[in-house]
Amino acid sequence: MRKVLFLGLMIGLGFAVAYAFNIAPEKYRKWNHVKSMVIFDQKHPLFNPFSGIHHVYVNDKGLGSIKVDGPRKFPDGTKIAIVFYEHVLDNGAYVEGSKKLEAFMVKDSRRYKETDGWGYFAYDGKGNNIVKDMFKDCHACHSQVKDRDFVFSIWTK
Repeated sequence: MRKVLFLGLMIGLGFAVAYAFNIAPEKYRKWNHVKSMVIFDQKHPLFNPFSGIHHVYVNDKGLGSIKVDGPRKFPDGTKIAIVFYEHVLDNGAYVEGSKKLEAFMVKDSRRYKETDGWGYFAYDGKGNNIVKDMFKDCHACHSQVKDRDFVFSIWTK
């Protein structure tokens, strides 16, 4: 019983955090679409765990910065969503299968000092919070693109 109660509390807390940051599930679909891509080849360095179809969105606050190809700085209030789906071959085309992950980056330089101003949140396909340590689970990898303010995605022209 305690495990069920704890699990329910953690799921509820995850959604409460998402709503508090105005990143409620599916709300990002009203943001600006940055790009989509499919990782389908096991040779790709992000194949495991990020294989599949990805859609990237940014809110209006970060739109100007994400369009910069090179060194850039995002303003506080920027929100980025990346949605990952299984890729399914359907009649010669890759289409979205099950949702694998919803990941969010929130820029708040006061709140997230130890991760260079970025808060990281991610939920599996069932809505379970999967980020336990923002630095280890996310920011360590994002540090590869420090000159781009820790954001991998670039606006698709």
